[in-house]
Amino acid sequence: MSRQGQITLRPLSPADIAEIKRWPNYSEEFQSLDYALRSGGWLDAFPESATTRRFGGWLSGTLVGFSLLTDITASRAEFYIALHPSQTGRGIGRQLTEQTMSYAFTTLKLRKVYLKVRKWHARAIELYERVGFVVAGEKEESIQGQFVEFHVMEMEHPAAETSPGTLSIS
Repeated sequence: MSRQGQITLRPLSPADIAEIKRWPNYSEEFQSLDYALRSGGWLDAFPESATTRRFGGWLSGTLVGFSLLTDITASRAEFYIALHPSQTGRGIGRQLTEQTMSYAFTTLKLRKVYLKVRKWHARAIELYERVGFVVAGEKEESIQGQFVEFHVMEMEHPAAETSPGTLSIS
């Protein structure tokens, strides 16, 4: 996995969201995740608000992914991430996750961030474990009319003073 450079994290604009909705479809392997990018997907389900922060990840001026912190309370939030279909497997997901966790723990001062990941998605599970998430349980929910099994993973605020990534919010 080669890193192509440093990701810059910043809030999404309406133009960014329109661009994401025009991204090409995911490959067949990840086709069941494609709904997250489209109208009615995550960006529509979780508009920017007091309880939701939406970020884009830019690499050399190109929007390569986005992340969400939603259901934000005084101590916790839920995390979502999606990459441009051509950007998987390049270390971008890790950088975007690390920077979003840095924002969650240092700026929002959260104690815990959790996420749901499909049980079959081994690459994502491994990524989340490398960043510091641990499996905390299991969940089944209906997505687009089909039951999907998830691992629920969570990350506690790091005990060390160092943050997991370099924060670059502009």
